[in-house]
Amino acid sequence: MTDPNPVAVDPVAVDPVAAGPGPTAAPDPAPAPELPPLAEVYPACFDWERPRPLKLGIHKDLLAAGFGGAGVKPAEIKRALGRYCHRPRYRKTLRAGANRVDLDGRPAGAVTAEEAEAARADFAAWKARKAGLPVPPRPGRAPPSSQDDLPPDATPLPEEHLVPGRLELTAKFSELPRPLPVRGGAKIGVQTEEGTVTAILPPKVWRKLEQAAKDYPQWVAALSGLLERFADGEIALKHPALQIFERKARPETAAEAKTPEPDAPPAEAPDPKTSDAPAPAPAYPKLSLKERGAAKAG
Repeated sequence: MTDPNPVAVDPVAVDPVAAGPGPTAAPDPAPAPELPPLAEVYPACFDWERPRPLKLGIHKDLLAAGFGGAGVKPAEIKRALGRYCHRPRYRKTLRAGANRVDLDGRPAGAVTAEEAEAARADFAAWKARKAGLPVPPRPGRAPPSSQDDLPPDATPLPEEHLVPGRLELTAKFSELPRPLPVRGGAKIGVQTEEGTVTAILPPKVWRKLEQAAKDYPQWVAALSGLLERFADGEIALKHPALQIFERKARPETAAEAKTPEPDAPPAEAPDPKTSDAPAPAPAYPKLSLKERGAAKAG
């Protein structure tokens, strides 16, 4: 059965499950042999008469669920899904804001305006090729012409824009904190503008920090770790690591020594052959950091 006036779009460019026959396929092909089992096993997700937008990457869920048995190939599942998704009846469901569904029929994201627009362009190209007409150009993806055309900074990132990673935080301090003895060791806190950073240091690490504060007139410590909790203004770190550096001031150079009075005659340069005056001290950086050592807690 075909829709008389399909107004929705081809999901090929926006839905990764839409593999298989390209835009030149028949508008509403009959179900392939692979599709009846698919609709029978997951009737809440697949419905030939009343389809709904599918979750992006649903072919991965089918593979993880073992659909088709151990010998099924990902390409076979993609071809079966492609035959389901290329129909005009499915395309008309791809409207901005429409809910996508997972294998159990539960909401799993929504069709974005960008996805709907790209799919509309694909469907228009498919209709033009079918009628033997020139294919209209696809909407460009060039950056907006002005800042006013960009979305707000608080716009949520879609899931497909994300990459895996891990968050590590670092707090620097140069005063010895007052520890709170707890079961895991010494709990310390560093007050920052973003909140109070806390970590539990093992006794050995705390003693090293305490000794460095005694040995070094000036020092700085870098406390880093993974974010364990952020609530009520507390930023708790887990698996903390501690590095301690000594600050050293450079010696005064001749240029920084006391300058002569304006009316005083210039000092006579000593004769290098006869003078016993020591040579000027070489210039050093004002401050240097000497690492005391890195200690990792836990």
